[in-house]
Amino acid sequence: MRVEIGWTELGSDDHPRWSASFCLYAYLHPHRDWLLYIGKADRSTVRRRFRGAHKEDLFYDLERKYGIASVRVLQGELYLESERRRSSELLADVESLLITRLTPFGNIQSRYSRIARPGLRVWCTGDWPFKRRRFHDDD
Repeated sequence: MRVEIGWTELGSDDHPRWSASFCLYAYLHPHRDWLLYIGKADRSTVRRRFRGAHKEDLFYDLERKYGIASVRVLQGELYLESERRRSSELLADVESLLITRLTPFGNIQSRYSRIARPGLRVWCTGDWPFKRRRFHDDD
């Protein structure tokens, strides 16, 4: 199964993709291409996930470790093969594959172990700032 993730940097507070759901999002260092966190907005929006009280500890840790008070936000739209359907499980599998392979500072779950989806191939496009763009679930 192949999944393309079209990443868009949300440079302003009024960008329409802040309202996106069933997608991924990523937090980057404000001045460097450092991946700090990857998450999913399944039954929520990117904005609600960003502003939720559940992120207070993450932002505190980012400020303490990196001396930053803000992050850049990317929204990742999933594009599936025509015969595939969207599901919460697929979204979680794509998120966990990226977390396992990239080990962002702020992600604790899925860093070292996860339920595999053999044959899953993820391709990051758009505003994805990293050289590594393809991820395969070989487990």
